Amino acid sequence: MKHHVRILLSIAAGLALTLSAGCSGSSILEKNRTDWSLSGLEPLYLSEWPENEFTAQISEPDDGQIDYAFDASDSGRYAVFWKEIGMEESADYVERLKDQEYSEVRAEKNEVSVGTILQKGAVTLSISYSSDSLSILIAIDSAP
Repeated sequence: MKHHVRILLSIAAGLALTLSAGCSGSSILEKNRTDWSLSGLEPLYLSEWPENEFTAQISEPDDGQIDYAFDASDSGRYAVFWKEIGMEESADYVERLKDQEYSEVRAEKNEVSVGTILQKGAVTLSISYSSDSLSILIAIDSAP
C-alpha cells in the first residue's frame, strides 16, 4: 500500500508542476494539460528500459532500477518510474538531459523533493525526484 501512495504522490507532484508551468505560457503544456488521466491505467512493472517513441527521446538513467511505467501513449504521454536512486544521482541525470539540449522551463524544490520541467522541440519532460525515487513524464506534442 505504501508503494501505491508513493506512486500517487510522485505523479501528483509532477502534474502539479506541469500545470503551473502550463499557465506560464508553454504551448505544449497548455495543449496537453487537461487530457492526462490515470483512470483505467494500470502500472506496468518493468525489469528493463522500455523501447518506444517516448523513451527514445531521452537517455536511460545510469543509477537506480526501473520500477514501473504508465502508458498513455494514446494521449501523447508515457511515464517511467525509478527506485533506489538518490537525489544527487537524479540531479546529475537532469543535468545530463540539459546537456542533450533540453531547456529548463521551470523548477521547484523543497526539503524532500524536486520537480523540473524540461523541453526540447515537441518533447516536454516533467521530472520529479526525492531521496529514493525518480519519475519522468514524457509528453510529445503531435500538433503540426
